[in-house]
Amino acid sequence: MDLIAASLLLQAATASLPGEVAEARWKRVPSAYERALAYPSQASKTRTAGQATLKCKINDIGAPAHCSVHSEAPAGYGFGKALMSLRSKMRFHAPKAGEDPWVLIAVRFDPDPRKALLIH
Repeated sequence: MDLIAASLLLQAATASLPGEVAEARWKRVPSAYERALAYPSQASKTRTAGQATLKCKINDIGAPAHCSVHSEAPAGYGFGKALMSLRSKMRFHAPKAGEDPWVLIAVRFDPDPRKALLIH
């Protein structure tokens, strides 16, 4: 795998689902090294930028669980699979009792290391 200094835009957004959590707050963001390792090799070969969004339920210890790829673009480059591989590196503040904490986790992958990493 080509280890490039990939920039990512990470965003945890509240999903529009029944019983949604009011706000998902990052507790641990994947490191720059972890993100670079996850950058899809298919995209690396052509220096293609892309994005993916996961739909996850935040469990009682703040880990994303029951995740599925909600969207990815462009298709065929592996951005959804790359984002799924980063789940174990993500942590959020645990939900309060009674909340049904479904969130969307959006990541923009970019091979240009000069672009800033923004976390919302």
